[in-house]
Amino acid sequence: MMFPQATAVRSLWPVWGLSVALLLSVVAEAATASLGMAATPDGYWVGVLSSMLVLLGVGYAIYWIPGSGLSVDRFQRLNRWWIAGATGFFLINLGFMLTLPTEGAFQVVGWARWAISFGAGIGLLVGLFEAKAIEREVTAERGRVRQAELRRERDRLEEFASVVSHDLRNPLAIVRGRVGLARQAYPEDEHLEAVDPALDRMESIIEETLTLAREGQSVDEIADVDTAECARECWSRVDTADATYHVEGSTTLQADRDRLLHVFENLFRNSVEHGGNDVTVRVGALEEGDGFYVEDDGDGIPQAKLDRVCETGFTSSRDGTGLGLAIVDRVVEAHGWALQIGEGDEGGARFEVSTVD
Repeated sequence: MMFPQATAVRSLWPVWGLSVALLLSVVAEAATASLGMAATPDGYWVGVLSSMLVLLGVGYAIYWIPGSGLSVDRFQRLNRWWIAGATGFFLINLGFMLTLPTEGAFQVVGWARWAISFGAGIGLLVGLFEAKAIEREVTAERGRVRQAELRRERDRLEEFASVVSHDLRNPLAIVRGRVGLARQAYPEDEHLEAVDPALDRMESIIEETLTLAREGQSVDEIADVDTAECARECWSRVDTADATYHVEGSTTLQADRDRLLHVFENLFRNSVEHGGNDVTVRVGALEEGDGFYVEDDGDGIPQAKLDRVCETGFTSSRDGTGLGLAIVDRVVEAHGWALQIGEGDEGGARFEVSTVD
């Protein structure tokens, strides 16, 4: 595995390679001047100082680029700008060197080194500005493409929901009606008795499928919602048998209230279905204050299944649809929250919804 800095150094080899050569030139010139082997012309040390500042800036740029968000695809453009700046500014100064009097080869070398370093620094700076502008445009274009994909996905989901709602519910209603008439004619028929649970299950699957299709859409309207109040309302809606629940704290969220109700409803159903009719469910606020939890004292979720429980259609219950926790996951994702599933204090399942604004 290659670290980002290593990738930058490897890809920007023209930049650091020329920088090393310029640095060696400065060191050699300083040694020559210190030993009295050549006289330093006026303004020479100012040029040395400006070259060193450019090289320090280049070193910082190589360190900064990996964390700047720039794609590696932009590095070659930075190399080209660096070389173009160095070459262009050197050629301009070469014209001055040929027309103006110089005090010797030492001055010419120092002048050329300064021109190359200063021009290269300007070129790299221009390249960085251009690369950031390109990166912003690429990011914006990806965002536009993603939004278009989301709109198409939403349209497909709405079309799917319409098909489920009308094309499946209408035949189901006809079947219910026919079964009702048949039961009037044959009230003791055991086969007809077995049809009603199957029809109820079909109705449940249709309802949860519709919910799943709609809950993945982005949240547009939010308001302050009290989690304890939501939990109490949802507990009264769900067939909880002999189960009990306790509210151990509350928090106020910015959320779509209707969708948050679906979260609590499906979590409560999951606890009753998998924890037993006499399970105890607890609802409370996270200690960090950035979300809430729902946990029970049932059998919990096996470690091997934790990564799959939110998959559409996955269930370990014979009567389950495999959509309940998938709906929870969709709602949490649509709000921009995070769902964490683990073991509760008493060995049951614990669901934490965090990173809540």
